[in-house]
Amino acid sequence: MPTQTRGATGVAPAFTDADVAAAVSMRSAVDALRNAFLAVHGDRAHPIAKTMRQWEDGKSSAHALGAVDLDSGFVGFKCWVNTPRGAQAVMTLFDAESGQVRATFAAAELGMLRTAATAALATDSMAAPDAEEMALLGTGRQAFHQVLALSAVRRIKHVHVWSPRPASRRDFSDRLASELDVNVTSHDTWVKAVSGVPIVTTVTRASVPFIESDHLATGAHLNAVGAILPTNAELLPSVVQASDLIVVDDLENARRASAELRILGDDLPGVTSLGALLARDTCMTASPRLTLYKGLGSGVADVAIAATAYRHHTERF
Repeated sequence: MPTQTRGATGVAPAFTDADVAAAVSMRSAVDALRNAFLAVHGDRAHPIAKTMRQWEDGKSSAHALGAVDLDSGFVGFKCWVNTPRGAQAVMTLFDAESGQVRATFAAAELGMLRTAATAALATDSMAAPDAEEMALLGTGRQAFHQVLALSAVRRIKHVHVWSPRPASRRDFSDRLASELDVNVTSHDTWVKAVSGVPIVTTVTRASVPFIESDHLATGAHLNAVGAILPTNAELLPSVVQASDLIVVDDLENARRASAELRILGDDLPGVTSLGALLARDTCMTASPRLTLYKGLGSGVADVAIAATAYRHHTERF
């Protein structure tokens, strides 16, 4: 249960990562994000674009982003720092009418939930309805949530896992097999992992792009959520060029930070927002070669998850 903290505006709950995990299921996260991105498309919620700075030759970075969601009545800001020696994220949720702080959050779990649930939301609209297999490239701290999230929108029966480190592949595959009702195959190359697979999720910290379109199955859907810094990239230009539909969670953040989409031009012509996709204001090709969701992070999604956790707390107490 969140502890109560007293500040200038009174008492507000302080959520730990465990509190967020207990309050927000993956299904409720996906549902909350659907409403939030539709609110953005309807001009009732407004993202505040990410600002960031890197140092140590790009190995360390500091970030801040936020949103105003008039539908939910909340405003929020999330800040975090990533370094080779560790990372931490915090979030503050405000009342949009009174301006008072409603809650604070340790935001590691919140961030993993929103990243995975947003990818699942895109997958639900873009991937084949009968897809039962996925490939996961990358086994870091975001990876397990990605499988959980896709399992909330598709009946995932088989997960193909690749990481450049054999020990990471083995440990992550063992965890999936023991905690989820899925078959797991560990692969020593990413090419083997994606072969013939209808849903592929990349969640690596690659600084040199490595994924080529020729190795992705025709009709596959790709979630690229690992490269969120302008110095990082997972996808080679062939993937972007082969994608018949490209969707991002936040157009402004994509313009600022996506090295992979720059080949399209500064304004990202032809790229669709997730809100427009959900509102069916864009059309999908009947038989696409590839579909691509590129996630950069959106403050609207962070506010939606934080608001869901806060409401769960206030309804109980």
